Amino acid sequence: MNAIDASHALDLLQSGQPLQDVHLGALDFHSLVGHGQTEVHVPIIARDSRIGTLDSSSLVFHHSVIFERCHFGTTVCWATYFRAGAQFIECTFDGPVTFECGGHNEPPASFVLTDCMFIHFVNFFDCWYLGPVVIRRCHFVAGTNLLGNVDQPFVTSFKIPPVIEDTTGTLTMNGG
Repeated sequence: MNAIDASHALDLLQSGQPLQDVHLGALDFHSLVGHGQTEVHVPIIARDSRIGTLDSSSLVFHHSVIFERCHFGTTVCWATYFRAGAQFIECTFDGPVTFECGGHNEPPASFVLTDCMFIHFVNFFDCWYLGPVVIRRCHFVAGTNLLGNVDQPFVTSFKIPPVIEDTTGTLTMNGG
């Protein structure tokens, strides 16, 4: 695995290349857009990489976001809109994870978590998923509120019922 800085990683993504076998201390996607802008118009693909801190807060992704076999520390996707969907496949999340106030995938684009391990609580407070949500063979060690907060205005909303299979951990926690 090659250690690279965030600037190099963002240059690769901006040119349409995936991140492959890299180690980054932090990856802040705000540098992909101009000051005060929120629209990201490049695909995001990372494989077999380690990212200490991932931040995509308040950004709107118009292309697919795909992470395969990646290892994350802190993951902050607060109010992140994955219009073209997002896939986290065989990923490990060692630190806190928030998808709070996000989602907003446009059908038929899916939000997918497959074979992922989450060590800390995963926050889906007030998320809204317009397209499919698929969660398979994931383990939420400290739980999640994905299916919690029932009868609250900030419950996670699904336009299409989510597909959740062979997943362990408490999915019905309350709060955020």
